[in-house]
Amino acid sequence: MKKEIFSISLLVLSLLLFSCNTTPKKPNYSQFNTSYSEFLKSAIKELGTKHGLSLAVVKDDQIIYEHYHGFADMDKGKKVDENTLFYIASATKSFTALSALILDNKGKLDLDKSLSAYFPEVNFAPELKADHITGHDLLLHTSGIINWPIINSTAYTGIHDQNQLLEQLSQLTKVNQKAPLGKFQYSNLGYNILSMIIERELDMDWQSVLEEEIFKPLQMDHTTARISTADQNGWEVARPHSQLNDQNKLGRLLLEKKDNTMHAAGGMITTSQDMARWLIMELNNGKIDGKQIFDTALIKKSVLSHVSQDKKYMELKRFGYGYGWNQGTTNHGDTLVHHFGGYVGFHSEVSFIPSKNVGVVIMANESNTGRYLSFLLTSYAVDYFSGREDIDAYYQNKLKEYSKTIVVLKDKVKKKYIKLSERQWQLELPFSSYAGRYTSDLFGTLTIEHLGENRLIASSGNLKSVEATPYKNVNSIRVEMVPGSGSGIQFIVNDGKVEQAIWEDQTYTKVTNQ
Repeated sequence: MKKEIFSISLLVLSLLLFSCNTTPKKPNYSQFNTSYSEFLKSAIKELGTKHGLSLAVVKDDQIIYEHYHGFADMDKGKKVDENTLFYIASATKSFTALSALILDNKGKLDLDKSLSAYFPEVNFAPELKADHITGHDLLLHTSGIINWPIINSTAYTGIHDQNQLLEQLSQLTKVNQKAPLGKFQYSNLGYNILSMIIERELDMDWQSVLEEEIFKPLQMDHTTARISTADQNGWEVARPHSQLNDQNKLGRLLLEKKDNTMHAAGGMITTSQDMARWLIMELNNGKIDGKQIFDTALIKKSVLSHVSQDKKYMELKRFGYGYGWNQGTTNHGDTLVHHFGGYVGFHSEVSFIPSKNVGVVIMANESNTGRYLSFLLTSYAVDYFSGREDIDAYYQNKLKEYSKTIVVLKDKVKKKYIKLSERQWQLELPFSSYAGRYTSDLFGTLTIEHLGENRLIASSGNLKSVEATPYKNVNSIRVEMVPGSGSGIQFIVNDGKVEQAIWEDQTYTKVTNQ
């Protein structure tokens, strides 16, 4: 009996030991979390960061770190939390590109088809080589064409419909002299044109394509390409801010995204938790939650370099571009697959190192100091898992370096406005003479308002300037339709009357006075 009990006990012990030896230990990331948290705190303190910040680090199929900081909307006193959506700007491109590859794979879209074949009614100039530009060229930034009006309409003014965009494509497309067909030059244009193709080929807009092909399958339940959807669902969306001033004071910016400026090259709002699912899927070649959501071959194809580039972003050396993804070499020697996004009041970074199975998403509602902070935080996380030995000392030095860079940037901006304030008005007529409504068949309406004395403001669609200042030419004014970015409006005067206004190289005819 004792032998039998001893044998049973031995068997149980053996089974327990076998179980312990075969059950993989769950990775412990406490050391990373501690180190990363300390650096994050020191960076926020050093830069005096008050704007919103949402980030997540993924490793081994899970979120291992997430953090939320600052104001989503300082005017309302709303802080960022895990449910706050951020505008990710050009980081949208990897989503649009993957959806195009999926549609092509399903036979619903032909990326080998030429631009002229997609738009047979357009008489493209021979030098554009429209019969050789393919959907692949549009996605890889190798189309060899430029068209600023389409970019301005879709990203800034919001004045556009399919017919108007078609006319702009037909009449205003030019050869890119710096980057002919086949050579890489980054631009929103290819993705804007692709969205036009999707709408005419599938009879549905690009937003619906992303919803059906990517957001729903990935269960990105707090992600949308429409501001109106967020409003209808009561989702809190981070508002644009700036902290680029001597006092490091956080201020709200007035220019905000609306449905009509959410475009295929930059038109998504999302949370860091939803973006973490995107990164986990990418690191696992289309698989998440134990399910193969997307074709492995398509995911691999999208992240590979299909065209060369030689650009530098801070310490990151970019050498290639895939379908909505940059490839670059970090200063630690790793290949980082990434896409960043920038728009006034917003900055986003979506990055991963396949060889280390690590990814980072960082979103900020400040596009200046937020850009430097985001890059530091992305770099620290990926370098940590790449084994940088001197990581804390290295990044404390980088933090001080970037802090000084921001001070220089603030001083540069301050000096710019001092210099602008020294300009003298060169308007030949009373200020009220320039006020009125100016129209263009291709670009809609440009309105100049006289606020009394020497005060003018301009507006076009979603854009509205602060008070105009003197410009360098006779009968011209400088306006900031986009905060921090000035442009000139040149008025055409004949016989003492203002007849036209030229803004962004486009001519508007005056139809009414104020």
